[in-house]
Amino acid sequence: MSTVRYLGVNGLAERFGVTRHAVDKWLKRYPADSSHPFPAPDVEIDGGIPGWLPERVSEIEQWRAGMPGRGVGGGRPPAPKVEPELRDWERELLDGGSSEPA
Repeated sequence: MSTVRYLGVNGLAERFGVTRHAVDKWLKRYPADSSHPFPAPDVEIDGGIPGWLPERVSEIEQWRAGMPGRGVGGGRPPAPKVEPELRDWERELLDGGSSEPA
C-alpha cells in the first residue's frame, strides 16, 4: 500500500507564492455556499485540517484566476482628479509665452 500525499494550507501557499494566512482567508471568504467557492478539499484530518491532491493545483489556479479583482464589491471610490487652477502667467508660460509674472 502506497502513501497518498496531499497538499495542506502550507503546501498551497508555497505553490502560489502567498502566505499561509492568505490561503486561510480564501477558505473563510469563499465557502462552499459562496458565489465563488474555493475548491473543496479531498481529505480532512483530525478535526478539519484540509488536504488537496497535488493534481488539483491546476483547478485551484483556475479558481484563483477567476477571483474578483481588487476593488470589486465596494469600498471607497477614488477621489476625482481635479486640475489645478492656473494663473494667467502660468498659462502663458505653458503656451510658450513670456516667463515673467505680470
